[in-house]
Amino acid sequence: MAEKKITIEQLAKMVKNGFDKTATKEQFENLDKEVKEVKSLVIDLGGRAKILENRVDFIENTLNISAIKKN
Repeated sequence: MAEKKITIEQLAKMVKNGFDKTATKEQFENLDKEVKEVKSLVIDLGGRAKILENRVDFIENTLNISAIKKN
């Protein structure tokens, strides 16, 4: 297989092209902020689910009906 010669200019363009497609620091910071917001929402939903579970348990106990447990 014949070797392909690459000039310094071609190599420089390839490297520049690679860096142009890399996310900026600001983009990473925005992404980090959004991930933290999503984590916060998931934690909040977990807490709300637990509250609902407790309320259903209370209703079942009050009405003296057996719970259908799903794992």
